Amino acid sequence: MSAAQAVAERFTMVTDLLALWARRKPLQTAFTHLNFDASPPLTVSYAELARSSAQIAAGLSPYRLRGRPVLLLYPAGPDFAPAFFGALLAGAIATPVPVPRFESQYHRLDSVAADCTPGALLSTASTLDWLGPRLGAESPLRKCPWLASDKLASDKEEASLSLLSEPPKPADIAVLQYTSGSTSDPRGVAVTHANLAHNLATITSEFQPSVNARLLSWLPHFHDMGLIGGVLSPLTWGGESILMSPQQFLRRPLRWLEAISEYGVEVSGAPNFAYELCVNRANRGGPDALGAALDLSSWRIAFVGAEPIRAATLTGFTESFKTFGFQRSGLLPCYGLAEATLLVTCKPARTVPTIYPVSREGLEQGRATLSGQRDALQLVGCGYPVAGTDVRIVDPASGESLGHNRVGELWVAGPQVARGYWNDRDNPSFCAKLPGCPGQAFLRTGDLGFLTEDGEFVFVERLKDLIVLNGQNYVCHDLDQTVSASHPLLRADGCAVGLIETDQGPQMLVIAEFPAQDLGRAEETANAIRGALFTVYGLSARTVAFIPIGKLSRTTSGKLQRRATLKRLASGSLRLLAHSGEPIPGFSHLI
Repeated sequence: MSAAQAVAERFTMVTDLLALWARRKPLQTAFTHLNFDASPPLTVSYAELARSSAQIAAGLSPYRLRGRPVLLLYPAGPDFAPAFFGALLAGAIATPVPVPRFESQYHRLDSVAADCTPGALLSTASTLDWLGPRLGAESPLRKCPWLASDKLASDKEEASLSLLSEPPKPADIAVLQYTSGSTSDPRGVAVTHANLAHNLATITSEFQPSVNARLLSWLPHFHDMGLIGGVLSPLTWGGESILMSPQQFLRRPLRWLEAISEYGVEVSGAPNFAYELCVNRANRGGPDALGAALDLSSWRIAFVGAEPIRAATLTGFTESFKTFGFQRSGLLPCYGLAEATLLVTCKPARTVPTIYPVSREGLEQGRATLSGQRDALQLVGCGYPVAGTDVRIVDPASGESLGHNRVGELWVAGPQVARGYWNDRDNPSFCAKLPGCPGQAFLRTGDLGFLTEDGEFVFVERLKDLIVLNGQNYVCHDLDQTVSASHPLLRADGCAVGLIETDQGPQMLVIAEFPAQDLGRAEETANAIRGALFTVYGLSARTVAFIPIGKLSRTTSGKLQRRATLKRLASGSLRLLAHSGEPIPGFSHLI
């Protein structure tokens, strides 16, 4: 066991880790915030982080927020971490939310506030001044105190970690993690202090970073991978977290790799789409565009997760950047979800990812059969269950536990599984039972996959009505409703949005029932669909397919069968009236 792992496994509270490093190495940098402008990066030491967090906690104490959610509304930057730890130290439930930019995000923020009834909204004074005029008069956010963390800290200059009374307990809820993207009915995952500490220790054990290793993240701090994997995990080994904003990455993806090179970063990761963006930018500009000084040899842990992982992306990334010192063994595919705090399965560090060529026909029959055919699906192994985790593959209809190489729903049990959803603690997803496991509750993930003969988990596709694109979750029903309302010729229940895998990567496909007599207005309608999806969600649909009225696949009770509809379209058995945009792609499987 490494020194870093030993430290991580001795603590049950992340706030204890903050106190430990503030005491042992107060002057070491905890966070470096990159600006990419004329001003130098902003650094925060462990002592400064502990002091600011304690000051904010002391400032929160008069508001009696123990056990109550506190919304943390912060842009990317140095103000978030002290507010997060300050909320935990005050016994409050830290609830990170994004600063809204689109109309739909204001609606979502209101929905989150209505769901959790926060005890306070915590942000900077400037952000609160900016937000006030933009909120609706009836917003639930107006019913709680608005507190500026920068003013709370300045009013409590003498506060320290040792002066804070009634520290939270491991069984108390630490974080409400609202899933990313769009949901009409947001649900906050109630993550306890014990869940959080266990998963952080597990990440350290699986990743095996060196002592004082630097981690770099551009992922949003309100996303589970960004919060736990980016902001918090270096505290378990006393390392440094180097942070840049998501916008800085999206404006210029290769900036991520340049920062890894400049700071000698050992640990960094992202969803599949980020690696693909880097490959595309590198191929577009050629090796010379990256500069001879780029050195990725320090990057030993390049974790990949949060969305389906493509074998072509892993291969393309390795080929594009091996001349700069990147090794394929650095790629670390993993699987996790907010309902299990974060990490569930993980490839062993410093081993090459495993690709499984699987028969398409076998998958249709629920079996994972290795195939030598050229059209076999290239599925990426997501590693093995982490320590203390019980992972089963279960028939979602019968509840029967399945053997190796059988495709079913992934069920998870272990100390990282969260308490449940806020206001829905008894949700059946968290209390599934298996024969032969009395007293053990399993989390139903809603994801389909299989376990290989040696126990590696391989993700196949999603069972739940959810798609993941660019690291964001989107509820398909929400997208369907937005599309249906975009044009008067579309029916309220006559549209289906899905994500498919093509040779060019994941693509969004819209299928809409359409009156045949109005085909002259099909392009006009398609433009309305694209405009609505982009305006509300920032998404683009490369293909819009129009089919006759009543031809979407449905159950006998009338419920939309999205997967069946997409499969019929792929096979050519669904009659097509017209399409707009790219030709109907020959896609390999659903996502």
